[in-house]
Amino acid sequence: MEFKEQKRQDFFSSQNIGKILLFTILIFFSGILQSSLFPALAMLPASPDLVLIAVIGLAVYDGERSGAVAGIGGGVLLEALGGGAHILLMPLFYMLCGYIFGIVSRVFLNRNFISWLLYILIGTALRGALSLFHLMLTEVDVNIYLMFTEVIIPEYFITLICAVPMYFPVRAASRPFHKKIEME
Repeated sequence: MEFKEQKRQDFFSSQNIGKILLFTILIFFSGILQSSLFPALAMLPASPDLVLIAVIGLAVYDGERSGAVAGIGGGVLLEALGGGAHILLMPLFYMLCGYIFGIVSRVFLNRNFISWLLYILIGTALRGALSLFHLMLTEVDVNIYLMFTEVIIPEYFITLICAVPMYFPVRAASRPFHKKIEME
């Protein structure tokens, strides 16, 4: 039995630099749109979590490492733009979402639109639970009913609606690096 020596890619190869640059641009523009454009729109009751959509998409279509790194970057970006809770809470949450959904998509479900939408459903529900947990810890008088009706449920459905058009740029960003997988 003969073993082939597999070619290892260098970190500074042109493909890796291109991937890092493309994923950084995707996360950056998602964070900018999430923190500046959607809060300015008065017709929407809540702002969608575009960074979570991008992180889960990169984790599903590029793997758990890319999802975890994109999650850390996206969480730090949201903290810097003022959209997060605490300095460690958002990067940790997004990193865990990227890593766990990357592993789950590789092991259990196929990498298609339906499974990606299922991951967005679960990730957005976890994000709502995190928001509720944060408000319960920081606020003195919390009205659970108002939290669900004015913050958590509108943000959940707006994020799900925005996940459909966000599928195409996220999938297009990871497609050039996985031509071999699609051919098989």
